[in-house]
Amino acid sequence: MFDLVSGDPMIQMMDRSMTLASQRQALIASNLANIDTPGYHTRDFSFEAALKASLADESGQQSPSELARTNPMHFQAVPDSGLPTGTDSSDSLQPDAERNDGNDVSLDREDMLLARTQITYQNASNFMQLELRKLFFLIRDAEAH
Repeated sequence: MFDLVSGDPMIQMMDRSMTLASQRQALIASNLANIDTPGYHTRDFSFEAALKASLADESGQQSPSELARTNPMHFQAVPDSGLPTGTDSSDSLQPDAERNDGNDVSLDREDMLLARTQITYQNASNFMQLELRKLFFLIRDAEAH
């Protein structure tokens, strides 16, 4: 039988996004739990790089950042020139300062990362719900005919 859900690339991407966001939330929670542990160093990963790598591994095709023009009316893809340099790179993942006890966990940084990750998870969940709703309406309309 044909599986509509696992064959949908949008649902697959949102599933991977939610999985990676959950993993990142666990790392952030671990960092916050160790805020007073002497010598503890913050652990993190670049969500965007992990998602691109995950999707490239699963599909074996071009990465999502390499857009294909399938119609002459499509706009040409523009690199992420609007983003500040160093955004979400491995350099910006490390905290700026270390305390006297060797711990480098920053409550402000972890709270900001947690909020961003929660928004990412919520957006992925909303997009997945929209895709599943579309499938539901397609199936319902097909049964009506």
